[in-house]
Amino acid sequence: MTYLEILCYTVLILISVLVAYLVLIIALMGMGLKNKFAPPAKQTNMHERIFNRVVGVLMRYAKFFKISYYEINIIVYYFLVPFSWLVLIDWIFNFHYLKIGFILFCIGFAFLCKDFSSFSIRLYKQSVDFLNYFNRFGSNYVASSVWICIVVPVLIYSTLIYFVIY
Repeated sequence: MTYLEILCYTVLILISVLVAYLVLIIALMGMGLKNKFAPPAKQTNMHERIFNRVVGVLMRYAKFFKISYYEINIIVYYFLVPFSWLVLIDWIFNFHYLKIGFILFCIGFAFLCKDFSSFSIRLYKQSVDFLNYFNRFGSNYVASSVWICIVVPVLIYSTLIYFVIY
């Protein structure tokens, strides 16, 4: 396989993942386009149950590793999840460049980050601000968290695993 083919396949995978992500964002935005005068639809507790379960798991891991919830959240969503995606992309193309590059990035980050705890708090607050941005479209923090932090990664994993299998 030539480098050009590898590049084309990588771009194709990234575009398909991006399209799936945009479809979810548009769906979230569509929730805010309902009639303003209609009574609010009763939210099912599915979002809250999923959200609380994920928070509970993250808190157990934080307690186990003796770190804060903010730190485990950042480690999972900004390091482990992207690394696992890069591993799958490397597996699809049968090379190791992306995961090696990410590991080198993480090593550099570990040396340059003086206070991971305060960094985690700051990045977590920025993530919360991003999720609260969707409130203007009729969403809320919990629903946005479930869609963007759980459903989107599951769609990305599904897409990547599909390419790994086929």
